Amino acid sequence: MEIKVLPLGLIAANCYMISSNEAAIVIDPGKYSPLVAEFLIQNKPKERAILLTHSHFDHICGAKQLRDETASDIIVSKKDEEGLFNTYLSLSDQFHAKQTPFHADKTVIDGEFINIGDLKIKCIETPGHTPGSMCFLIGNELFSGDTLFSGSIGRTDFPGSNHFEMLSSLKKLSAFSKTINVYPGHGESTTIGEELLSNPYFSEI
Repeated sequence: MEIKVLPLGLIAANCYMISSNEAAIVIDPGKYSPLVAEFLIQNKPKERAILLTHSHFDHICGAKQLRDETASDIIVSKKDEEGLFNTYLSLSDQFHAKQTPFHADKTVIDGEFINIGDLKIKCIETPGHTPGSMCFLIGNELFSGDTLFSGSIGRTDFPGSNHFEMLSSLKKLSAFSKTINVYPGHGESTTIGEELLSNPYFSEI
């Protein structure tokens, strides 16, 4: 499995492009990019999908155009689906971002497994930043969205955010293997082990 990252938009949200022998996945296309579209187009013989860790504008605004151009399904947590077409919940209104409302092709729930090509993806609900924030675990690689960053966590002062739920989500992640690699929605990658040692928010759980 190959992982490429491309920070997109004014807030530099990480968009991940993941490819394997039989799958091509994009996670969090926060702004439309021809490079991301080309990645999906070049991998057309494979099964393809667009995964969204949560429904804030800086992670979703490129998804609809990507789907329109590549016929790749959009997948999001059932609890966060409304943010795809509610510009208040997506923070698009507050940040004066241009978001075209759209709907997902599939919604997922906590603990669900989805198979895309030869990749088996575990959906892990981690509310706090949003009610339906979702981490996606593929093998030893965890795509954490805005739940867990290197040395920090996502904000919990937005509509639908909840700091106590965030702490519960961190407790859930703390039980994972320390060797798991973490690919956050912003900033550099890390590991569960590194965050348990140095991330101050884990001391609150």
